[in-house]
Amino acid sequence: MLFMLKKWIGGLLMPLPLLLILFFIGLILLFFSRKQKTAKTFLLFTFILLFALSSMPVSERIVHSVERKHLPIMQPAQNYEVILLLGSGGIADPSLPVTGQLSATALSRFIEALRLYNANPGATLVVSGSGFGDVKTHAQMMQELALTMNIPADKIIRLDDTLDTDDEARIMSEMIRGKRAVLVTSAAHMDRSLQLFYKYGAGPEAAPADFLAKNRMGKVSAHYYIPSARNLDKTTKAWHEYLGKFQNLIKELLK
Repeated sequence: MLFMLKKWIGGLLMPLPLLLILFFIGLILLFFSRKQKTAKTFLLFTFILLFALSSMPVSERIVHSVERKHLPIMQPAQNYEVILLLGSGGIADPSLPVTGQLSATALSRFIEALRLYNANPGATLVVSGSGFGDVKTHAQMMQELALTMNIPADKIIRLDDTLDTDDEARIMSEMIRGKRAVLVTSAAHMDRSLQLFYKYGAGPEAAPADFLAKNRMGKVSAHYYIPSARNLDKTTKAWHEYLGKFQNLIKELLK
């Protein structure tokens, strides 16, 4: 119950729902009160924020600030014993191959884990993630994908009951005691994930994946500056990490 409440509150505090709430307040003030100036201020403020958070310069600057705290692994052959792959989204749709069931984020993370495994074939791959009511857990789908990529079944450990990153960090930290481990998750998610591992006394190396903000070397076409849902999604993912860190801070203060 507490977990679902956290998800509801967190969902409502994401940029789009939050801005829609502010916009709705502005409409109520505009049509049902005499506070016309306040209403117009609410509506204008909401429009400016939505425009800014959906534009490439703003969204990429925000997400870049959370993605580049840990460098990617350029030389993957490091004698890793354990590769920890954090869960992400997916829907178990039997009419699709497993690559179509997993989210783009999950696939990007998996590709990085596969790259590391191929360079360290003696390592064990740990996949995680609950199903949240789906017919398959996320860990099951990741295991299926790993098997199709010729990773042996005895080299895969599945954690089906982890609900969030805190759960993953707590359980995985116990598994990697005394072992050289590497953690694979989205670049934007890496710093918060490592902080949770540190809390449980473990320190896996960072292997960030799924970079959303690239360092552009060439010219940027003008149409990239048009506000888009893709840019808003980048902002949302960075926003989610800031909220997650704030939540962890509150939990520590309440102990």
